[in-house]
Amino acid sequence: MAGGFKKFKRPDEPRRGAISDRDLDLLETILNYRFCAASELARLVGGNEDVTFRRLRLLWEMRLISRFAFAGIHTHSQFYYYLDNPEALHLLFDRGRLKVVDPQMLEEVKGNQQRDYATAAHRHSEGQLLFLRHELMLSRLHFMLEQGAKSSSCQLEAWRQGAVLQGSKVEVPVIKSTRSGNTYLWQEHDVQTERLPVEPDALFTLRFPDRPAEQQLVHFCYEADRGTMNMTDMMKKLRSYYHFIKKQQKHKQAFGVHPIRAVLIETTDEDRALKLMELVHHPLVVGPDRRSALFWFTITPQFTDPQEASPLPRYLDEPEIVFEQIWVLPTRAKLRLGDMENSPSPSTLPLP
Repeated sequence: MAGGFKKFKRPDEPRRGAISDRDLDLLETILNYRFCAASELARLVGGNEDVTFRRLRLLWEMRLISRFAFAGIHTHSQFYYYLDNPEALHLLFDRGRLKVVDPQMLEEVKGNQQRDYATAAHRHSEGQLLFLRHELMLSRLHFMLEQGAKSSSCQLEAWRQGAVLQGSKVEVPVIKSTRSGNTYLWQEHDVQTERLPVEPDALFTLRFPDRPAEQQLVHFCYEADRGTMNMTDMMKKLRSYYHFIKKQQKHKQAFGVHPIRAVLIETTDEDRALKLMELVHHPLVVGPDRRSALFWFTITPQFTDPQEASPLPRYLDEPEIVFEQIWVLPTRAKLRLGDMENSPSPSTLPLP
């Protein structure tokens, strides 16, 4: 790293300086998002972008935040920021930005410190890189919902992810298979059951203030699928969601919300999405003769591909795209997050 401006190595002695309100905004936003791109932080906090980037560097040099970048052939990606110093939490508390520093926050921040994602990204640690890319899908959706709502007729009422959504399970019939020639027949066991986990990557609530009071809150689960899970495991995931929400309605007690409008699944490309749509109609999930609007699908390029007039990913220029008709049912009907009714008939339109 030639020159005096070393992007990837902190000074030996931490920088010192006064903490501004913008700095507190940045720390608070990074805490809320867990992992957040510099480009997203600039838009979330507002103000002059160059000033924001300078303050991010100062906070990094002060060791209040950490950052990593994905290595390319000739250059690196933008920086992504996260908290790994409990001192940042205590600073937010002392300055009135946090009511309490709860143990879960501390555990997460200390866990980030132990995992040292900055070094993992620099060393191309594959397992941790997969985790980080998965987490950044969540922060991107969170960003779109928060920013896109500003120009939509709704508000992001609540966002949950991580440990608060873990630990739920559902009892489902055990699957047994029999062979008939060269094919296998799958059947649910009448007596035996197994416990499958139901742990959404995120759960969020939108409020539509123009609707009657009892219809204003709409709840969604979200799954970020990077295409690494095989179809057998994906079938278990879809099956557990269907039993948990539709058949047993355990979400009421587990997550304290009802009804869940849909399980949103963002996946890598159209081929993967079509395979997952077919999987919904597998006899062991919903079945071919039943119509379920529980699962809605979209593909990542909808958000990450740039528009013709801009080199930036579309979601940065148009975060409100998340509220557009980009969500597709297994029937190929297209929906918006704000639609109160599902399309009554299948659509012949392909995926977006």
